[in-house]
Amino acid sequence: MAVFLRFLLQASLLVSCLVCSCLENTYAKEPGEGQHSHSHIVSVSSLLPSNVCNRSRKVSRKDSLELVHMHGPCSELNQGKAKTLSWSEILLKDQARVRSVNIRRRYMNSDGNRFEQKKSNNLPFGYDLAIGVGEFYAKIDIGTPRQSNYVILDTGSDITWIQCKPCAQCFKQPGPIFDPSKSSSHTTLPCNSSKCNLLSVSRPPHPRGCVSNKCLYGSVYGDGSFSIGYFVQDKLTFPTADRKSKVVVNNYLFGCGVNNSDANSESSIGLMGLSRAPISFVYQTAPLFKKYFSYCLPSDFSSTGYLTFGKPDDLNNKYIKFTPIPTTPQQSQYYDVIITGISVAGKKLPIKSSVYADGGAIVDSGTVITRLQPEAYAAMRLAFRKEMARYKFIGAEGNTDTCYDFSSYGTVVIPRVSFYFEGGVELEVDVKGIMLADDVKNVCLAFTAADDGDGATLGNIMQRSIQVVHDVEGGRVGFGPGTCA
Repeated sequence: MAVFLRFLLQASLLVSCLVCSCLENTYAKEPGEGQHSHSHIVSVSSLLPSNVCNRSRKVSRKDSLELVHMHGPCSELNQGKAKTLSWSEILLKDQARVRSVNIRRRYMNSDGNRFEQKKSNNLPFGYDLAIGVGEFYAKIDIGTPRQSNYVILDTGSDITWIQCKPCAQCFKQPGPIFDPSKSSSHTTLPCNSSKCNLLSVSRPPHPRGCVSNKCLYGSVYGDGSFSIGYFVQDKLTFPTADRKSKVVVNNYLFGCGVNNSDANSESSIGLMGLSRAPISFVYQTAPLFKKYFSYCLPSDFSSTGYLTFGKPDDLNNKYIKFTPIPTTPQQSQYYDVIITGISVAGKKLPIKSSVYADGGAIVDSGTVITRLQPEAYAAMRLAFRKEMARYKFIGAEGNTDTCYDFSSYGTVVIPRVSFYFEGGVELEVDVKGIMLADDVKNVCLAFTAADDGDGATLGNIMQRSIQVVHDVEGGRVGFGPGTCA
């Protein structure tokens, strides 16, 4: 019996060893954690947005606004029904915005960043950005008593404007149009006032006029839309994201548009400018928030994110890594950054610093996909395609040229992508910031090449699930771990 028991024990150990060896060989061929530390292993279905609203639970500060994707299931603008835009439609509108961004950047000089009229004779005076897709909006109240308004949040724009009665021409919008006659705190600005003159010193300057000693503004956008009306002041209130309190900004300056045209859609909304210009929300609320704000964009359009004003607490702040905003050009209204490198699957790409310097780079909430200098994008695309060689390549789709058919896979391995900035800052892009998808048969790299001579524009897909911090007073932009949900 003892001999038999020893035989069983030895046999059991032998079988265990064989099983272990077999498992080791099996897992060596699968994407294991150590082997793929430079890759994301994700289910294909997770790359697609849901039709169910997933509201963020992270927003608790009293000085925060909820960010909602205009066409997602959380949106009040379409009564909770997701209005799905194809990526070809989105990227077509996105391209119009990027062109207008680069027109402004190209025609601004380095000794003050003023609009060079002699180089821009074909552009209307006061030429603004194209609004583009206008993906993320928030709800604000204006006037006494308060009247609710929806506005697109845009770090590339300066002036805030909404549609106002009586309209000479107004586009269709969700909810009622603001009626100044019903607000006891509403004030029009005289033409010769210092506040009206802020339009002239904006970058680039807005055209201003005068009717019956009332200050007029004009915003003409690169996509053909425009807003023209009175430059006014009134009380701005926003219900905070915790829905328990409100923030009040008295005498807020904004455009009350009575002649408006939207070139992009049948239904649109106003705009809140969050740029580094003197008439932006950031500068107007400097006494309250010290020119400091941050946002966390949701991972897809079925979720919500948040926009927070003022400095975060020390606990959150220690995880944020800051890169300086270049001091030249000094008066840029954009959030400029200096890229020092890009890595794909943990490997730094062989790109000269002079390539990144050509046109510089900005972080922009209103641009969708990231555009890189052509040489930088070519290196990134080559490395990415090499890592994705196992999957079915389907070529170009719209403005993207690196697309795959994942319909035969349950999970896929996507290489990690990181950007490096001045000051030793690394930003690892979330996996949903690397790829965009119409469906499982059409999943594309969410990066493309800028036009020759244009700088890089870091779009909002790349910024998904990342806390992006704007410290205007400190002259820096920060990135931190987000997870907006």
